[in-house]
Amino acid sequence: MSANARQHKTAFRGFAILVVVVAIVMLANIQLARVDAFIPVTQIVMCIADLLTAAFLFAQYSVQPRRALLVLASGFVFSGLFAFLQTLAFPGAYVPGVLIGDELNSSRWLFLAWHTTFPLAVIVYALLKDAGEAANRSGQSSRVAIGITIACAVAVTAGLTWAATAGAGYLPSQYKSATEQTVFGLVGNAYLTLLSTAAIVLVFARRRTILDQWLIVTLFAWLPALVISGLLTVVRFTVGWYMARVYALFAGSSLLFVLLTETLFLYTRLANAVVLLRRSEQRQRLLIAELDHRVKNILAEVAAVGASTREGSRSIHDFVQSLGGRIQSMAAAHTLLSKSAWQGVGLDTLVRTELAPYATSTNVKISGPAVTLSSAETQALARVLHELATNAAKHGALSIPGGQVSVGWDRRPNGQAATLVLEWREVSALQVVSEVQSSYGTNLIRSLIPHELGGTVDLMFAVQGVICKIEFPLETV
Repeated sequence: MSANARQHKTAFRGFAILVVVVAIVMLANIQLARVDAFIPVTQIVMCIADLLTAAFLFAQYSVQPRRALLVLASGFVFSGLFAFLQTLAFPGAYVPGVLIGDELNSSRWLFLAWHTTFPLAVIVYALLKDAGEAANRSGQSSRVAIGITIACAVAVTAGLTWAATAGAGYLPSQYKSATEQTVFGLVGNAYLTLLSTAAIVLVFARRRTILDQWLIVTLFAWLPALVISGLLTVVRFTVGWYMARVYALFAGSSLLFVLLTETLFLYTRLANAVVLLRRSEQRQRLLIAELDHRVKNILAEVAAVGASTREGSRSIHDFVQSLGGRIQSMAAAHTLLSKSAWQGVGLDTLVRTELAPYATSTNVKISGPAVTLSSAETQALARVLHELATNAAKHGALSIPGGQVSVGWDRRPNGQAATLVLEWREVSALQVVSEVQSSYGTNLIRSLIPHELGGTVDLMFAVQGVICKIEFPLETV
């Protein structure tokens, strides 16, 4: 991921601390008590931190297989192995002498190999990381590449360790004594400083990500020790000597801490995503079950409407026309509910939708307060309004010039709930012939509201048109 402003500030603070440490290291030549266990303890911790960092980078390679990550991971393998191996050749670390190699020079040659292989790996990483490589490897091929990389790093480490220990007598001397370096040793320090500086500059110029940001801090971590070794006579177990290595321990492990933090952050996000996904899934199952239930109900209603319409139809044409109108009314109510996510439909919207096919600017009058109907109320009242509107258009006030339909309603308190009172009134100057009172439509108007909503319906066929009063308790939407 790209480094953000907070991470830039943290890295800058690390650099500021580095400057202070360098100043103290160069000035603090105060001799302290000799603690032989200091070197093996600190460098074994470095070894573990570097190898864990390599493991994180190999894991990243398995997800994003790029050669630059393999090279950088191998650099941390080198660093971890040499951090431990150098302690075996360090005088007095475990025993009075050394466990491997020459007591005077092997430790220094291992140090040189350590701080050559790691910066070189970083330089190659910096050169490769922006190459635009897009390797799509399988899990098996990624594991093979990781295995080969680890094997090569171990083999190179073993070869350099053999050269620095068994072949130490054939290599140029870097120390005249335990505290005084040769000219070759001083040149070697300058070489290490320049190599690390080149790696820092190259990564800084190509920095893009959090990894790049903290890799720079890791490279900076060893500069105090390299600078003091190259400019001053090395005196072990002084304040500066101890501080340089303590700083290298913490700053060198900073990338591991960052990787652990980012991994924890990503794991938290992943865990949250999994929880949300299981919820997006539970809701989907509920929606599918609800959809299945509603589809079955709709199909049952359509079948019932079809059967009832057939019984009350005088001809095939009449049957097709009546059935089509009733199915369209059901579909219109369903559309209104879908737009509101089945959370409720405004009564005004429902009335205007049912009367829309017959309404003009003068023949329909609608009035009433804002009332939101539940899905059950919407579907039941839509069917009743459709039958009333169809009857008015065929036989009632909407079938003659000058006729008018007035729909008004009110919401009356009823204890903790409320009751809807709706009146449908047709007005015409001429006498109209309403539908036969035993038809399917009139039966539906009289029975659906009491059956579905627990209300009452008063349907009257007056000379000037139908008057229908509907009352039912409103649900809380």
